[in-house]
Amino acid sequence: MHERILIVGNAERSVGPRQSLATEGFIVTTTDDVSASYEDLRKSQFELVIVHLDNSTEGLNLIKRIRANSELRRVSILAIGEWGSGHPTMALTAGADGFEPGPVDAERLIASVRKLLRPNLTMIARASAVEVEVD
Repeated sequence: MHERILIVGNAERSVGPRQSLATEGFIVTTTDDVSASYEDLRKSQFELVIVHLDNSTEGLNLIKRIRANSELRRVSILAIGEWGSGHPTMALTAGADGFEPGPVDAERLIASVRKLLRPNLTMIARASAVEVEVD
């Protein structure tokens, strides 16, 4: 397993998730700079981006920018935030593929990452820009 993951935002809260994911064999890069992370995604071959949501709109805007770029459709997005803040709804509406509430539980995070990295019909359709109808 050599999937590459980019964790964006809040370096202090990223230490635990980074260590947990690296222990499982993922190649993990972290950045505090939400603006620069978009360019990092465009230049590198990350399969998944984990976006820490806070009280600003930067993380949500990053998710929207990723989803608006046809070259980045293949990238899965996992948002991390607080349940009572409206983060889950906003993140999923913006285009995130999943949401984990903070504080992050290592086992739950690893399970979510593995699920998002497993090829599925939605990811294949998004990557090929094919519309999928769900009954």
